[in-house]
Amino acid sequence: MLQEAVDEAIEKLNMHGYYNSYYDQPIEQYASDNGYGVQEIEDGTVDLKVIIEEESIPVDVEKEQASIAAILTVAKEKVHYQLLDTVEWQEPFPIIDLQNGWFIKPVQEEQVPAGKIIHFEPPRAFGSGLHGTTQDCLRLILREEMKGMRVLDIGTGAGLLSIGAALSGASEIQAIDMEDVGEEVLYNARLNGVESNIKVSCADALNPKFGIDGTFDWIFINIAANEIKQLFAFVDRHLAAGGRLILSGMVTWNEEDALKVYQENGYQLKEIHQTDEWVTAYLIKSR
Repeated sequence: MLQEAVDEAIEKLNMHGYYNSYYDQPIEQYASDNGYGVQEIEDGTVDLKVIIEEESIPVDVEKEQASIAAILTVAKEKVHYQLLDTVEWQEPFPIIDLQNGWFIKPVQEEQVPAGKIIHFEPPRAFGSGLHGTTQDCLRLILREEMKGMRVLDIGTGAGLLSIGAALSGASEIQAIDMEDVGEEVLYNARLNGVESNIKVSCADALNPKFGIDGTFDWIFINIAANEIKQLFAFVDRHLAAGGRLILSGMVTWNEEDALKVYQENGYQLKEIHQTDEWVTAYLIKSR
């Protein structure tokens, strides 16, 4: 299998002192009923990148090419090289203009935009701020007055929606995610001075054993359509009468099916926002 061949190549490189290598996962994305899925590519090729840092001794490019070719038993002509600046391969995150007076600013960015700022560290979790769903949710959240309100953020990722709620005045935010993102979320919250408002839990809201106390004035869900449908009973138990609900992570070909569950059970659809194929909905619990 392709993945096994890549793993074997990396192991060979490690044995010969080439420890800094990476590659794009041999997977392909496809559209599914739940949005998108991925599957492993069984056959094909992978570009394996080997980073060699030049310190006091200049790197002999031809020598390194020949060495890597011999280790991997490929022709030297198959081993290409490119000189990189130190920061070039780190994929810098840009400042994001939310077009409402707010900006998402990575801590590494020296430029300070003229407006209100959400500071954050580019994370490993989904809600990096670059995705259209995160931005659409933030636009809805940051326009609201949430003073003294309780908020539940399901699938918090990097915590940007929770931080947005805190900046909008929410007094208590419960942020949950299936990944252990607590350290990232609270670090980002500290950057914005709102860490005391946010509590993070590593949990699956779909797990029947998961419990949370009380009701909330707002619930945010930024995951996928199937999970949004499955979470209806949980949401209905924990969203107060007249409470607000933001659902995101749906796509144009499944939004109607996902929202139908809520609209048929007393939730009024107030707004729909779309970025590319991604859909975000704002609803009110009318009972």
